[in-house]
Amino acid sequence: MDHETRSDIEPGSSAADALEASHAAEASPSPEWAEAPSTRPPSTREAICPVCLERIEAGVAICPECGEPTDPPKRSVRAPSIPDAPPDASWLSLHWRPLVTIGAILGLISTGGALRYLAPHRFSPSRAATAVPPPTPVCGAPCWSGESCQVGRCVWQRPNDVGHLVDAPSIAGPFPLPKDAFDALPLDGDRFAVALLSGLEVRSARTGEPLSLVSEAPNVRRLYRVGEVVYATSPSRIYVIDAATTRLLKTIELGEAVGDIVVGASGRRALASLPEAHAVAILATEYHAEIERIHFGDDDVGPVAVDDSGARAITTTGLIPQPGQREPSGGVAYPFDPSRLGSEQDRVRTSMVGNPASALMSPDGAAGFVALRAQNTLVPLTWLPSGAVRQEARITTCREPEQIELVRSDRRAIVRCNEGRAIQVFDLSTRELLRAVTFPGRALDMAIAPDGAQAVVALGGDRSGSVALVDLKTYAAKVHPLGGEPTRIRLAPDGGSALALGERPRVAWVLR
Repeated sequence: MDHETRSDIEPGSSAADALEASHAAEASPSPEWAEAPSTRPPSTREAICPVCLERIEAGVAICPECGEPTDPPKRSVRAPSIPDAPPDASWLSLHWRPLVTIGAILGLISTGGALRYLAPHRFSPSRAATAVPPPTPVCGAPCWSGESCQVGRCVWQRPNDVGHLVDAPSIAGPFPLPKDAFDALPLDGDRFAVALLSGLEVRSARTGEPLSLVSEAPNVRRLYRVGEVVYATSPSRIYVIDAATTRLLKTIELGEAVGDIVVGASGRRALASLPEAHAVAILATEYHAEIERIHFGDDDVGPVAVDDSGARAITTTGLIPQPGQREPSGGVAYPFDPSRLGSEQDRVRTSMVGNPASALMSPDGAAGFVALRAQNTLVPLTWLPSGAVRQEARITTCREPEQIELVRSDRRAIVRCNEGRAIQVFDLSTRELLRAVTFPGRALDMAIAPDGAQAVVALGGDRSGSVALVDLKTYAAKVHPLGGEPTRIRLAPDGGSALALGERPRVAWVLR
């Protein structure tokens, strides 16, 4: 180290700084040395730069190619940014990182394979190898309302919130009614309504005592349950009364007396016959108003029947005579379409001699049935593609068939015969008689439980009356005496209670 280099080093500098300064002095010669021509003879030996590996002249301190020192002992003591491999390093010390990474990946794959091997149903047949089950058979014809297609067959599905009377019901009553009572209808298990001249009276089903009176609905004659409301008919209008609160909701002005009211399966339409107007009024139950009126010439139409779709219906001119009256000999049945306007109706008039007292439509609208009270027969009607109606072969019934009702379970129809003192069960598909159940008295009225499992029949007698409960599965009948003659049977909406009304003694019994 020369004098100039030594003087540039501060006293407090470290040995490493002194060594750096020395290398810098050697790499940058003084101007005097640079300008003076070199006196060292050229060497014929060659060396390799340890940094750039280029061939250079031996003995040169600074590589002319890369500018780095060529003498290893005089290089900087700092560690390089990328250290070189030690000369004595093994292969494992140089490659342990990729080995650990590969081992972790293989361990993850092996763990997944082991878990898949130990999974449930590992050795069960694959879905692709499983035989495809045959398609579920579908029903050939559309199912009725309340049915579902199961294994190619329409099966009746009983609603969950309905039932029927027990085999040995408790009987409350008789409860005396006012002399002007025309009809009665159960509202629920605790109340029933009575149609009076003064209005609609609500009474307790346990004691028979009056609870309230709807005086805004005077001169009520008949009561019909339409969903959550009650239609109370009068000589010229229908009162719409809420069944829960017995509040008058609306009045439907018809201008004529109502003979019969039937509600479709959907509950959106109600058909009311107007005998004096020779017409049938179509009522919308959503807002309780008359939307159409269909006229039928000069015939006093009465009983009405409609299918589930509301596109086919039957009305007849038959009636049940009062005791002592003559039996009507003639009769007419009118098939019509309630979904069309009155001006667009196909005027189809089917003459039926024998007092057609009741009618029934099959839910699918394919056929209709009319009971001829004077002829003791049942007349099937079939709709043709042209819109006409054809009378099929008549079916013989018991004496004086007055009422025909539908039993959706197993697709049956029940005919009540007054003088025949029996009910007959028919299969609607084959139109064959399945069973006849006889009673000790005349069958005056009948109601079918909403679950289709029971028929309640009011029986009359010379001294007293009774109520018969018929199981529609076994056709076993149990008769319960009342001590008086019931003429009408009304069931609660859930089928858990029934009201038997005696018109001549003006009394009522409650069965639950």
